[in-house]
Amino acid sequence: MRLFAALDLPEPMRARLAALQAGLPEGRLTTPENLHLTLAFFGEAGAREAEELHAALGRVKAAPFDLWIDGTGAFGGAKPRLLFAAARPDPALARLHEKVEQAGRDAGFPRPAERYRPHVTLKRLHPGEMSAARAARWLEATGAALIGPARIGEFVLFRSTLGHARPVYEPLARYALFG
Repeated sequence: MRLFAALDLPEPMRARLAALQAGLPEGRLTTPENLHLTLAFFGEAGAREAEELHAALGRVKAAPFDLWIDGTGAFGGAKPRLLFAAARPDPALARLHEKVEQAGRDAGFPRPAERYRPHVTLKRLHPGEMSAARAARWLEATGAALIGPARIGEFVLFRSTLGHARPVYEPLARYALFG
């Protein structure tokens, strides 16, 4: 099974993020029920590895915090491959990410090579699906988007099942934030 830890966003924030998607063409839009902010992607795991990960994530201690979405962005430069809503930089979010990632390493999952950039994926693009100019127009129109605050009091371990149409994200465990 493919595992990742994420913030399961409250419904009011999901609705506002879905409204940001309105200016995007149909295609591989993230459905509102799948909108989340990934803390760490762990990849493939068997049942034993998943149990070890669950135990390690259960030991994560972090305080609740307010999440803000502050603008939009794109990955891929001149050939955009993903459009996203950016999370406002926040020390509490950064600490939670580090603790969740450390729990993954403690359970035997390697640390990813790429730098963590907290975001909510709004649309994945096929190569050439959207020109850089069109993406730039969308970014200009949505770049000042401000959504929040959303009080975050837990994070979730999800299983991701890739399908022909869209992935399915199934929550396996929830971990409360205290402090």
